[in-house]
Amino acid sequence: MFNRRYLISAAVAGSLVAGGAALAQSPSQPIVGISTTTTYAAEARITAVDPAARTVTLAFANGTTAVRKVGPAVANFAQAKVGDTVIIAVEEKDTFVLSGPNAKAPRASSTSVAAAATTGSQAAAVAGSQSVGNWWVTGVNPSANTISVVKPAGGEVRTFNVTNPVGREQLPRVKPGDYLTAISSDIAVVAITPK
Repeated sequence: MFNRRYLISAAVAGSLVAGGAALAQSPSQPIVGISTTTTYAAEARITAVDPAARTVTLAFANGTTAVRKVGPAVANFAQAKVGDTVIIAVEEKDTFVLSGPNAKAPRASSTSVAAAATTGSQAAAVAGSQSVGNWWVTGVNPSANTISVVKPAGGEVRTFNVTNPVGREQLPRVKPGDYLTAISSDIAVVAITPK
């Protein structure tokens, strides 16, 4: 037997199903999980070494500095010394969310959190950071599994290799003018070579 509550529920459910189908077909619906890996080399001078955290602080010729994790495969990390000029190989892994050209991209931001606790003679600490950065798509090559992007304010065009199968399947949907929002990034030094 149909009652008023049943009819209202059926009407609401029908509206949600129809709205969901329209949303799923929307060209501006975000595509999550386009993962990329890019490797590059740079010359830098080591300004600090932290063996416990397995990081190096690097000063580049253009005046910028960066603290970078050193991957476990770098066997000569113990020989890295402050003042050494080196060529570093860097592996950058990023995960992006894709939005169409008419979608509003999230505001760029950076957040870091650190916490420490002690219990008796034991101590523990945790730190984390998240940054949201936006890129504008300048080119896509689905057959080569690459995507080229630039920051909205301009600068160097960078080309990333799309590494995950799901992201590769989505590449034909990506068009120049779309926005990519980086939702996670992992940058690690994978080789240190004395110059």
